[in-house]
Amino acid sequence: MVLGTALSLALVLAPGAVKPRPPKAPRAAAPAVKGDPTVPAAGSSAERVDPATGRGRSVGSFLESRTDFQATPMPDGRVLITGGTLKGPTTEWFDPATNRFTPGPPLTRARQGHRALALKDGRVLVLGGTEAPAPAEVLEPGAAAFKALPEAAFALSADAVELDDRVLLVDGASGSLFTWDGRKSPSSKGTLARPRNFFRLVRLKDGRVAITGGWPSEQKVRGRRAASGPSLPVEVFNPRWSTLSSWSQAPQPRARHQAEVLADGRVCLWAGVGLDPDVPVADMDILDPVKETVTRGPALDLQGNPSPAWNGGFYLAERSLRILACADPLALPAAVPGPRLANGYLGPVLVPLKDGGVLVMGAPAFGDPLDRWDARTRQGAVVGTLREGTTQLGLLPDGRVLAIGEVVDQVDPRTGGMTPLGWREDLQALLATLRPAPAGPDVKDRPGAAVVPLDKTRALVVGGGSPDAPSGSVEILDLRKKTLVPAGSMRIRRARPAGLKLNDGSVLVWGMGKE
Repeated sequence: MVLGTALSLALVLAPGAVKPRPPKAPRAAAPAVKGDPTVPAAGSSAERVDPATGRGRSVGSFLESRTDFQATPMPDGRVLITGGTLKGPTTEWFDPATNRFTPGPPLTRARQGHRALALKDGRVLVLGGTEAPAPAEVLEPGAAAFKALPEAAFALSADAVELDDRVLLVDGASGSLFTWDGRKSPSSKGTLARPRNFFRLVRLKDGRVAITGGWPSEQKVRGRRAASGPSLPVEVFNPRWSTLSSWSQAPQPRARHQAEVLADGRVCLWAGVGLDPDVPVADMDILDPVKETVTRGPALDLQGNPSPAWNGGFYLAERSLRILACADPLALPAAVPGPRLANGYLGPVLVPLKDGGVLVMGAPAFGDPLDRWDARTRQGAVVGTLREGTTQLGLLPDGRVLAIGEVVDQVDPRTGGMTPLGWREDLQALLATLRPAPAGPDVKDRPGAAVVPLDKTRALVVGGGSPDAPSGSVEILDLRKKTLVPAGSMRIRRARPAGLKLNDGSVLVWGMGKE
């Protein structure tokens, strides 16, 4: 026994003997992180900016999907959401005390793209947003339902503004003007010289009302067709005499836009679309009500999205994750980004709250579509859509998949479901444990393709091409023979995709593309 031990020691200590390898240091384990319920889920229809942190916080969901709705702040701090769906004449209350949406008083009819105006006496006036002309309607304080205002009808495009002792109501398609004293039925006050749809009213500092922008209406006026042209003049209603006048100078064509009275009394028209409904108008127009002149203002980068939100000095572009705060629209090009949002929104609506926060609502905007290539079946399938603002995917040591942007989500690679874990800066310890993604070689014949190593001898090659002609091909590259073998296809064709190999051998692919 002693001899055997001595021989073993001699072998270990002899010159040239092989020393045992030290054990590998264990890979750093990812910290245990649970979902954060205060972070808005991807695809939420609303969130609330916390003034203490400058971040969006989760609130309840809309009771039903809504677009082109109106949000009206009420004296008690609640917000009334009207219309935005043609399924029924529904409304919802948002209560900042509970962060929840609850059923509100029903409208007399379904409306979408309408106008809701909070009056000084606490009532809410609603008009427009219907295919066929229909009466306006009003909600009395404490009432259980809206009631119709007879003897005046308004179609899809209508607007209203409160004057000193009455309300001006305008139907765009017919060009008809009415005033309402709050007691009797609305009374007729004439017709616009140029009827228009998707226009905006703005009350000037001298009490008059400017009718701005819009597309020419095709409806007949006084037995003749309304004149057509590339732009519509500013028309001004004088409530003292109930008269209308038109400017000789017209701003550039613009509809579905914003109109804001500046501190010096001029009016800024901005955003919206021009003659092409798919192209936003970048340049602002500055109206001088005294001189009746129009001058071109600064340009605003709308990123191809014509319907930003503006309320109380807060601005949010469509799809943007940052709210800007500034005194007036002219300062927007140089404004510094402010509060951060967890989601982007289409047709966003902003409502400043009494605590200094902001309620943000809209149709959710999503990021890149997410596909999964199955190594067993060699087929690709769409599994979901990433959160707006997601810039990369990463793999934790335990195989969990993270989608990383302003917010970090855990992604289910089979269903595409996402669970928010928190804001990126709060999860640096977790992100430090992500596995480094090995880079694949360039494939000369597949420019722009994602090349994802599968093992030491193979790599998956997905997509590529040009933005005008993206590819949905999937191939396996033999790294030794430099040959490509077809391995299925992707429904989403991408020119510049990215990929991530998972523990089970499947590959997640993401990036903008075409079906």
